[in-house]
Amino acid sequence: MEGLAPPLKCLIQVQSSISNGESVRSAIARYLQHASTDDEFSIVIRQFMFSWEQGHDWRSVMRTVESAHRRALIEVLATGLSGHAIATHLESLKTEICSACDLEIKDHLEMLPLKMLAPLLLFQFPAFLLLLFGPLLRHLIEELNR
Repeated sequence: MEGLAPPLKCLIQVQSSISNGESVRSAIARYLQHASTDDEFSIVIRQFMFSWEQGHDWRSVMRTVESAHRRALIEVLATGLSGHAIATHLESLKTEICSACDLEIKDHLEMLPLKMLAPLLLFQFPAFLLLLFGPLLRHLIEELNR
C-alpha cells in the first residue's frame, strides 16, 4: 500500500507550489527532490522532465505508463510547462485520483480475508489437528504396545 498514491503526492506538491507562486518546473523539481529514487512514478516523472528539457518527444514516456490517472497528470504537467494555466485541471484531477485511491483501498480490503486464510490453513489448522488427534494417537500407540 506504500505506493498507492504517488501521483496524488505529486499533484499536491505541484498544486501547493503553484499556489505559493512558483512555476510548474520548480514544483516538479521540488517533488522530485523529495520523492524516493526507487519510486516507479518519480522515475517516470524524471524521464518526462528529461525529455521535456532536451526537446525530445515526451509522449514516448507516456507509453510506459499504464494508469490513466498518471497519464492525465503528466499531460497536465506538460500543459503547465508550456505556459498554460493548470490550477483547475489539477483540482479536478485531484478528486478523480482520490476516488481512484478509495476504490483501490476498498479492493485491497476486500482481498484481505482471503489472504489471511492462507496462514490459517498452513499454521493453525495443522496445530489444531495435533491437539485433536494427539491424545488419540498416544492412546492408540499405548494400546498397540501392550
